[in-house]
Order: sequence, then structure tokens, then C-alpha cells
Amino acid sequence: MTATPQGYPDLPASDSFVSPSADSPGGQSRRSGGLRPARPVLTYLWLDLYRSLREPANLFFVIAFPLTMYLVFGRLNASAGEYGPHAHGNVSASVMLAMACFSACLGATSASAAAAVEQSAGWGRQMAVTARGLRGYLVVKTGTAVGTAALPVVVVLAAGALTDSQMDGWVWAASPLICLLGVLPFVLWGLAAGMWLPSSASIGIATSLVSLFAFIGNTFMPLPHTLLTISRFTPMYGSTALARWPLGEGWTYVSDRPVGVQDPLWMPLTNLVAWTLFFGLLVIGARRRATRRR
Repeated sequence: MTATPQGYPDLPASDSFVSPSADSPGGQSRRSGGLRPARPVLTYLWLDLYRSLREPANLFFVIAFPLTMYLVFGRLNASAGEYGPHAHGNVSASVMLAMACFSACLGATSASAAAAVEQSAGWGRQMAVTARGLRGYLVVKTGTAVGTAALPVVVVLAAGALTDSQMDGWVWAASPLICLLGVLPFVLWGLAAGMWLPSSASIGIATSLVSLFAFIGNTFMPLPHTLLTISRFTPMYGSTALARWPLGEGWTYVSDRPVGVQDPLWMPLTNLVAWTLFFGLLVIGARRRATRRR
């Protein structure tokens, strides 16, 4: 039996992961009652997602930590005025959206960094020779990153709906989708970290830097005007500002000014695109380096 990455159960030696029999007509397996074509990928996706979400570090940092931050700071700010500078909700909702965005980016980074580590360990090459091939492996890893990002968003928004967060109905519908859109650069960041950094430390470094990006990206607390100007060039600013956009249409608090400031929509969009391209170039560079060494 081939070795599996740490944390996986032994995968079943069935049609789902075994190449078709060479001595059967047309390369078809002779086994009757085989699994449907889509089910092996779904089974692998479920196993991978379950493995990712049951990791103690993911349970704490991806779900428990952002939820606690919202419950503490969101509730404290619930009495700061019903709407303030936010056109479609209150201050507590702004904290909720920031924590949902942060948890989604953290989850996507953790999942993609783990995928890069598995790839460097040879697990991707093993999956490439199975019936589903490398395409199925990439589909599973993409689904795991999306699922790991989506679960904390659902948890944080559910907590907000049950407590003091107030938003217009269409904002409740749009915000989860925008939070998931904002994870794109961090999927690439996790891959880059997993490919450039030592395997033993890459996941921890990648997720720790996401927390640092959030501190300087106006995610956790209102920044002074000078720091807010700097934060517009950091990776987390675009994701957080877009997550809050339906709520406040670009308005945000500034800690050293009596009124907030409004950023045009092109600023977070440009930030998101620029960092996506930058992290994508890091992934391409790491891939070329690995190819040259072989």
C-alpha cells in the first residue's frame, strides 16, 4: 500500500483511486457495481476537507479565534450608533465582516499551503498516476481551500445574525460571496509559501503572516490616518475593504479623526488584483525552480 500524507486515513483500494485494468476490454475495470465517475473525487474531497477541518490549529485559528474576536469587539461596538458611517448596517456588522474575511483568508492559506507541502513530498505525483489523474487532485485541493474558507464565514455570519449585527437583507446575501472572492490572493500566497519555505515551517509562517497582514491592513481595529494610507498597499486591505463595501460603500473609521474616510471602489479592487498577480508570480517562480532542480 502506498504511503498517504499525515492525517489521512488509508484510502480504499477500489475503483476510486486505482488505474483501470490493462487486461480488460477498452481499459474498463471488470469489477461490477463500480463507483460512478464523480463519486471517487467527491469521496476524496470529503476526506481531505474533513482532515483539514479537524486539525486543532485550524479549529482554533480559523474558526474559534475570529469568532471570539467578533463576539468581544462586535458586542462592545454594538452601542456605537446604529449606522454611523455605514449606509446599510451598524458598527457590529462591520466587525463581523472583517472577522469573516480574515477567517476565510486564513483558512484558504492553510489549506493551500498544506497542498503545496503534499506536492513537494510526492503525494501529487502518486495521485497523477491514478484513474482521476492530476486534474482530479487539483479539483479536490481547490474544493478543500474553498470549503475551509467558507465554513468560518458561515460560522461568523451566523453568530452575527444571532447577536447585534444589523445589515440590509441584500448585504447579508452578498457579503459571504465577496468574502470568498477575497481569498484568491491568499490561496496563491499559501501555495507560494509551501513551495518556497521549508515544509516543516511553511504552514505556520504563512498563516502567521496573514495575521500580521490583517493587523496592518485595517482588519482588526481602526488605524490612524497615516497607517491607513500605508495599509492600502498591504495584502489584506483589498479583501477586507471589499468585504465591507456593501455595508458602508467605502466608508471606514479613522482613529485620529472625528469622521471617517471613504475609499473609491477601484482602490480595494486594484489592491486585490495586484497582490493576486504578485503571489501568482511567486508560485510560478517556485515551480520553475523545482523543475530546474529535477
